[in-house]
Amino acid sequence: MSKNKFAITEINMHLCCMNIKAITILPIFIFLSHLGFAQQDSIPQLITDRPDATESPILVPKGYLQIEMGSQFSHGDAQEDLIYGTGLLRIGVLDNLEIRLGLDYSKSTFKQTITEEEFNSFSPLLVGFKIGVAKEQGILPEIALLGHLSLPYTSKALDNTGVDMRFAFSHTLSERSGISYNLGAGWDGDSNGLQYIYTVSYGYSINQKLGWYGEVYGDFPEHLEATHYVDSGFTYLLANNFQLDAYIGTAINNDPNLILGAGFSYRIPH
Repeated sequence: MSKNKFAITEINMHLCCMNIKAITILPIFIFLSHLGFAQQDSIPQLITDRPDATESPILVPKGYLQIEMGSQFSHGDAQEDLIYGTGLLRIGVLDNLEIRLGLDYSKSTFKQTITEEEFNSFSPLLVGFKIGVAKEQGILPEIALLGHLSLPYTSKALDNTGVDMRFAFSHTLSERSGISYNLGAGWDGDSNGLQYIYTVSYGYSINQKLGWYGEVYGDFPEHLEATHYVDSGFTYLLANNFQLDAYIGTAINNDPNLILGAGFSYRIPH
């Protein structure tokens, strides 16, 4: 997950486009939310891996599908990105195992060229798993192991298979707050070396439906400068199985200088 955002006139134009898209998909949100209210007594409360960069160690319950989707706009001095759809399908297979499938579609604009160049492409197809390792006990955190392959078949930009793995941890601080963090590394199949990652996220439940989080995260490529990010956002639980989210962020020491995003998560039995 990556971060840098961008020029007041350009931002306004893109925000207008995003508003039009939001109006277009609003009926979908309303339809899903009605389904959610009809089923909320029988479906466990929703815990998601979006909108922050920190993955939760909590798995999708066995026998359920969870869809997490959104859009993101980022602006930097050298590049501007609009991800039309970030899609993640999570499938609860066992009590301690979920299968994960992810695919994004984005438009990138490269501005430091003689003429601005645009590039549209799907991301590599993400295929992975999350395994529950340990439940929280006292000062010991809840732990999960996540691993993914990035298969190049859907992407114009990459020809090689990438891989990443990380450990996800969480601690309950109070009835309303908690902290989660990730440590891991990945390789895109092309770069000369690994990219190490860290994330730290603090979450607070304002009430039973509205939540807030603040987060710091970053990556450390072996032969390139590290980039650190900060972001914050809100989640709103319409039903036990349907949640909306929105967030804003920036890179601390690099592009992009603005990141905006919003999305939803929806859980159904399969």
